[in-house]
Amino acid sequence: MERIALRAAIEAGRARLDDALARFDDEAMLDRIDDEWTRKDVLAHLEAWERRVVDLLARLRAGDPPTDRTQTDDLNARFFARDRDRTLEDVRRGEHEAFRRLLASIEAASDEELFDGSRFAWTNGDPLADWFRGNADEHYDEHLEQLTRPARSSR
Repeated sequence: MERIALRAAIEAGRARLDDALARFDDEAMLDRIDDEWTRKDVLAHLEAWERRVVDLLARLRAGDPPTDRTQTDDLNARFFARDRDRTLEDVRRGEHEAFRRLLASIEAASDEELFDGSRFAWTNGDPLADWFRGNADEHYDEHLEQLTRPARSSR
């Protein structure tokens, strides 16, 4: 994969996410769509992971890779607890900023940082481009069904 293809894949995923979100007004964004989460919570979840991959690149560059391998479910629970009481406006603003930072990080990264799986030992041979996709377009697609399902009950 090259930088242009990476960016195109992420932007295509973003278009799918934006299209799905455009179906819902503010009230519908607060509808519960499973046992705990609202659509707003899903958007906050996506923001958290966008921020995490940007922060990961910064830490790897600084020679300070994460030392813990916290399980995804544990991180998701932490993010949810932290973000559940944020306003919809704050979540929307924060997620847009996180996405902007994600694209800026890709643009600022070298080809070696993005595409050489051996560049950062912490990634265990996976190119960092895969981490960006896993926390952007692939992650959006993973949550599209959840975002667009009918509300379970009133707030």
